[in-house]
Amino acid sequence: MSAESYYLLSFLLGTILVIMLTPIVKRVGIATGQVDKPDSRKIHNAPIVRIGGISIFSATVLTVVALYLTKGWDLLSPQEIKNVIGVTLGGCVFFLMGLADDIFDLSPFKRLGLQFLAIGGLWWQGLRIDLSFIPWDNALVVNSLSFLITFLWLAGVANALNWIDGMDGLASGVTGIIALGILFVTLENGNNGMALLMAIMAGSAIAFLWYNFHPATIFMGDGGSNFLGFMLAGASLVGIANESGWGNTLAPFVFLAVPIGDMIIVINARLRKGMSPFVADNIHVHHRLLAKGLSQTMTALLIYSVTLWTGTIGLMFGGIEQPWLYFLPATILLLIMIWQLQRSRKVQKEE
Repeated sequence: MSAESYYLLSFLLGTILVIMLTPIVKRVGIATGQVDKPDSRKIHNAPIVRIGGISIFSATVLTVVALYLTKGWDLLSPQEIKNVIGVTLGGCVFFLMGLADDIFDLSPFKRLGLQFLAIGGLWWQGLRIDLSFIPWDNALVVNSLSFLITFLWLAGVANALNWIDGMDGLASGVTGIIALGILFVTLENGNNGMALLMAIMAGSAIAFLWYNFHPATIFMGDGGSNFLGFMLAGASLVGIANESGWGNTLAPFVFLAVPIGDMIIVINARLRKGMSPFVADNIHVHHRLLAKGLSQTMTALLIYSVTLWTGTIGLMFGGIEQPWLYFLPATILLLIMIWQLQRSRKVQKEE
């Protein structure tokens, strides 16, 4: 098959497997009592299965294996194969840590410690930010800086995705949009391995919306959000940030501006209140929009629109030709959403 056929196969297989596996995971979650019960901080008002990330994770691994069996890996260079294996294994570790948190409710410091150890192992195996261009003779300083940046990026993005997973369909929809953006840029960079992974991620995340969009019948849980976050972080690091050019360095931050921005806003608000940055609350961006009277559906669509808009800017930084073809429609869509928001609020005030 052609390279394009494998990208399409990756997307479709990820989509189909999630649609098939999620009902099975839901039944398992009900049978084992793995449900998220409502409380004062949460939005849902009935117990909902919280281990839906198992279907996303399983679909990804099965699709990667299917690509190997159908000679899809023949498209990849030895280094690309190594990167695919490294990012996928890292995603597996983060999924298992998140699933353990879903089941055993780990403390924030235990989660962070496990992430530190996992990223340390991955960095040692070569999954790292490349700082070889720095003209320093001190390898210890360069390697220490590389590890610090790699840790902050991989753990930060994984946790940022986890933090925005507080409303029906938000994390899965945002992930699907970001994955498509990274897919386009990695294709432009000729990084077939990361492009295949992002095709799988996009298909899996978008398919999960069938069950997770409001009103959700299943949640992805910490296992799913940590897995998706790590995969986006790993692919953007290997497939974009390590490429030459300042645009490629900035593109991952722009693609992930929505979850990263939410994390920065929340941490700043918590610290200003004298709170721990790791204490759960209801001051995320989606909570604030809901508090202003927006419905869950309108809130999700508005955040999707912002993510799509920042994604088109990421395409510009990533070197996509004629980026205005994407930026202009995304800008128009965002303006329509803002207009609709203002219109809805005006109607609410009149009523």
